Amino acid sequence: MADVAPRELRVDVTGILDELADTIDVELEFALEPIELGPQRFVPTSEAELNVVLTYTGTGIVASGTVAVDVSTTCARCLTEFEMTVVGDVQGLYVRPGVEAEVPEEQEAEEITGRHIDLMPAISAGFALALPFAPLHSPDCAGMCVTCGQDLSEGACSCEEDLSRSPFAVLKDVVTGEENNS
Repeated sequence: MADVAPRELRVDVTGILDELADTIDVELEFALEPIELGPQRFVPTSEAELNVVLTYTGTGIVASGTVAVDVSTTCARCLTEFEMTVVGDVQGLYVRPGVEAEVPEEQEAEEITGRHIDLMPAISAGFALALPFAPLHSPDCAGMCVTCGQDLSEGACSCEEDLSRSPFAVLKDVVTGEENNS
């Protein structure tokens, strides 16, 4: 899972805790720490923009919306640094202490602490699902030559392809074609 930030993003929900179907629109900008997902590192180049609607359902508060941020990262094929915008869905359920039994077992829920909720777990999950595991600066990126390191998007290199090192090299002697069994 992506590690978005080691801090909380607490939102006061006092205004909706007593009235069924009441909502709060949360629109704010905040700084993010660099995000690491597998071998990739995504460094925010702008503040994250959060747009979430919080709705009190009686059992708890449902959060639904998006979070977006511009990040700098490295192309997985050619190692070129580039910027991209990441937009993640923010979905969360927040319940009062002692109400966990009313929540379906497969549903994840966070606790309402006093009159506040922490949106950071839902934001982290949204980014983890939205970030590409192998980001590309261009869908048609040709990558790099494994022999000389030439960026193949800029043009072909002069290296000869050594097929003997391929794990499929033994298949070159296999006859391909249909045999007639009449």
